[in-house]
Amino acid sequence: MIEKLIHEAQALTAESKHAEGEAQAAYEQSIADTNGSVEALYRDILVKSKAKGKAHKEQLEAESDLGDTDKEIEGLQKYDADLHGDCDYVLKNFEVRQTARGQEIEALQQAKQILRGASAN
Repeated sequence: MIEKLIHEAQALTAESKHAEGEAQAAYEQSIADTNGSVEALYRDILVKSKAKGKAHKEQLEAESDLGDTDKEIEGLQKYDADLHGDCDYVLKNFEVRQTARGQEIEALQQAKQILRGASAN
């Protein structure tokens, strides 16, 4: 009977060692899988952090470009308003200037005729 108990104890010990070995292997595999997942996630974080930094830099550049473009548009609008005012002035005074030019041409022609008459004498 003692032999039977010794034999059962040895079998139970062997079975326990075998089960412990399997559990240890499963644990080690789980740790390896977890470490692999953690490393993959760290790589993803790194890649996404770089992409986020690049996107933020591009956003800042785009905002700067937008500000520059807005300033340029404001300048062009001011130039357009000034030019429009100049054109309005020219159109408004066109008839007056035409009349003055006509009178000036007539006066020059009269002066030429007077000078021709003076040189004929």
